[in-house]
Amino acid sequence: MNKIINQIKFIGGALSLIIMAILFSILYINQKGKTDSVVINISGKQRMLTQKISKDIFRLSTSNSSDTSGIVKNLKEFDNSLNDLIKGNSQRGIYKPPTEEIKEQLLLVQKQWLPFKERVESFVTYLPTIRAKKDFVFNNNFHLLNYSDDIVKTMVKLNVEGFYIDLAGKQRMLSQRMISYALLYLNETKPESYSNFVESFKEYDKTIKMFSSNIILNKEQTLKELIEKNLIFWEKYSTEANDLIQLQSKMNEINNYIYNTNTLILDSMDQTVSIYSIHSENQRALIEKIEYTLGIIALLIMFYSVFLTKNIEKLFARFLSHSKDLTEAVDVSQNDLNSVPKCEYNNELAQASTHLKSFITKIDMMIIDARKAIKMSKDITQELSNVGDMVQKELGEKHIDSSELEAFIDKSEDVAIQSIEDLQNSEKLLEKLHSNLLKLLEQEK
Repeated sequence: MNKIINQIKFIGGALSLIIMAILFSILYINQKGKTDSVVINISGKQRMLTQKISKDIFRLSTSNSSDTSGIVKNLKEFDNSLNDLIKGNSQRGIYKPPTEEIKEQLLLVQKQWLPFKERVESFVTYLPTIRAKKDFVFNNNFHLLNYSDDIVKTMVKLNVEGFYIDLAGKQRMLSQRMISYALLYLNETKPESYSNFVESFKEYDKTIKMFSSNIILNKEQTLKELIEKNLIFWEKYSTEANDLIQLQSKMNEINNYIYNTNTLILDSMDQTVSIYSIHSENQRALIEKIEYTLGIIALLIMFYSVFLTKNIEKLFARFLSHSKDLTEAVDVSQNDLNSVPKCEYNNELAQASTHLKSFITKIDMMIIDARKAIKMSKDITQELSNVGDMVQKELGEKHIDSSELEAFIDKSEDVAIQSIEDLQNSEKLLEKLHSNLLKLLEQEK
């Protein structure tokens, strides 16, 4: 019985552990799926942010807008997310890199990102300054043209040599040529536009300074004052124009770097997402294999439980048969059998219970018979003792030797006493059997 109970306990415990393991794996997969989704989503968004930052830079480079708030926001988001992916952030549901390969890939992205970030920040810093200088240069170009035109008109009025009038007239052309190439360079960033701008810039600067130091031209006070005003304005204007072109050159370098580098960061982040996805799929596949293995083990245990159940049924059938044999082993009167509570034979336990109750009834009757036999043995022993005393008394009065008779009587008494003890032991055993059978019936209930 204990062996069967232990086997049943083993089956129940094993199935419970397997069910708990399967439930745990399901919960783990669900939780892992959530965290993996967060990490893969953030990694995927990083790819988009690199392109969005690059797009905004290229757009602002060719437009009149100076709003860099979008670039600053995306720059900060990319930087924070990259740090979280490398170091982990439990508040955002981001775990540290689970493998060395993922960690190395993220560090590669960080290595590419830092110089990219530095140049984007420089772009954000330069852009408002460029816009301000650009507005000044283009909005004040007509003043430069007017100063040059006034000088030409004054020279004509004063009959200055044609050589100087030609140079002054050329200044008007240079002021417009210079701004034209500046526009082309700002919009198209062509090297030849920059060269033409510098050439026009230097020629205008050289001519106006020559006018300012020329003795012939300075003889006329009106012309001298115009040239001085033109020179003063030019010094401020040329500084702004030169700064604009130099800053634009730096911006062009930044744009070229971003153009060549953003795809590298994009590819690196794309590779990172792929590695994360493969790792997640491998983890899920491993858990699924464990679940399949546990399922197969559970199935084997179920087959074993079916085998054990069949075995228990056979053992119970034997128990039922033996309980019936016990009922039939001793003859019981019909009245005794009628005294046993009737029950419907709905199942084997009811039949076994009925057989046991019938057998207990027989045991009760055997106990009663044993008690009667003990009483009768005691009475017979007492009678033998009385008869022996009487015979000894009669023989003593007649002076006859009674030693053999006494020995016979003593032996008879010993046999009677032994029979009484055997009957008492049998009674105790029957009472113990009776008690155990009653306990068994109580447990069945």
